[in-house]
Formats: sequence, C-alpha cells, structure tokens
Amino acid sequence: MTTPLLKVNDLSKQYITGYKRFKPQYYQALSPVSFELERGETMAIVGSVGSGKSTLARLLVGAEQRSGGEIFFEGEALETRNQKQRCRLIRMIFQDPTTSLNPRLSIGNLLNEPLRFNTTLNAQERKDLVIETLRKVGLLPEHADFYPHMISEGQKQRVAVARALMLNPKIIIADEALTALDLSVRSQIINLLLKLQKEMGLSYIFVSHNLNIVRHVSDKVMVLQNGIMVEKTTTEALFNSPQHEYTQRLIQEQSQFMQRR
Repeated sequence: MTTPLLKVNDLSKQYITGYKRFKPQYYQALSPVSFELERGETMAIVGSVGSGKSTLARLLVGAEQRSGGEIFFEGEALETRNQKQRCRLIRMIFQDPTTSLNPRLSIGNLLNEPLRFNTTLNAQERKDLVIETLRKVGLLPEHADFYPHMISEGQKQRVAVARALMLNPKIIIADEALTALDLSVRSQIINLLLKLQKEMGLSYIFVSHNLNIVRHVSDKVMVLQNGIMVEKTTTEALFNSPQHEYTQRLIQEQSQFMQRR
C-alpha cells in the first residue's frame, strides 16, 4: 500500500476564552478530524462561516499551533521537519491578494523573498526562477518590476499563486482564494490551478463555501459544522446523495442562490 502524501490524525484546536473560578474555559474551534490526501488529489473543505474551515487550513500550514493530533507528510511526522522544510512542503493562497501582498515590494521582490530566506540560490538563479514562475502563471517578465497597485485583481491573484509556487511545494491550500474574484477571472484562475496541478503533480486543499467551485475542482469533500466534521466522501457521492442534513441544506441553499442569479 502506498503512503498517502498527507495523513492527518485527530487534529484539533481549542482557544482559552477566559477563567472561571481559576479554571481555564475553552472554545473548541475544531474537534478532532482525520483525513488523507494523495498526490495530485484535490480535497475541498466546506461549511458556513465559523465552521472551522480556516482554522484547519492554518493548522495544516503551521500558522497556528494545534491543540492535539498528528500530521504526517509522506509517512513522516511534521514535528520532525523544521519550519523551513514545512513551508516548502505546504503553501497557502489567501482570500484577498491585495492584503496578502506587501504594497511596498515590487512583484519581483515579493517572489524573491521566500527564495532568499529558504534556499541557497544566488541572486541570478533567484531572478531566473522568479521570471520562470511569472511565465508559469501567465504573467510577463516585466511584471517583476511592477508593484501590486499597478496590476488588476486577477493579476494579483496570479502573483499570489506564483508566490505559493516559489519553493516548489507538494500541497497548496487555497483559503477562499477565489471568492472575491469576478466570474470570468475566477474561471481563468481555476483553469490555471488545474493546469499547474497537471504539470507539477500538485495536491490542493480548497477551503470554500462556494459549492459550484468545489464541484468543479475537487475529488473529495469534507464538510465542517461548528468545528465538527459531519461528512467526508467523494465529490460525486456528496452531490448525488448527501447524507447529513447540514450538507443537504448547504447544497439546497447553493442551488437556490444560483437560480436567483
């Protein structure tokens, strides 16, 4: 049996909300979840606001400390890898490229940064890789000299994708990364991500409340409600015969929303 690329066992997160009679009170943001992700596979995490989707994404990428559980990458526990290794393996594309891209840095410098801190490449090698990655995401070498405010929303999202690719990761997590884009730009970015997946063998985790996108791009879906995983199955099974009433409601709401448009 092959080892899954990513294996998550009982991952959980709780926050201290205060103290009562000197005892800490906790808020359970994410109850224990377990899943596996294979090479070249796309998994979607869906649920309404406050369901724990983004918490799970941040735990996977190492932006938050987990309260419990284990994460294995190619069979090796992630604790044994240092932060540099980890940020090479799993990268994130955030919801709003405007706030996640430093306005004071040129696009070339934005893409150069992760290389400077995480690789031993010299300046010329880094420059070449920046240009190559810009081309990969459908931008021009000249864009390296531009600043974020000089380009369109769609181009900013391409830069965000390029930055996620810079360290040649195995997994990219897109946290509501397509939500703010208009329809035509959104489909361009989806097509770009699918093309990169084919070329580079990437695995994706899509965090989204948009079930249309999920249906189009994912192989399997995990549904979270109030930090609890209520359903996990293939995309086809989920849309053809959702088992949990919360999933049924999400699908129904989405189809009503689409009919009104």
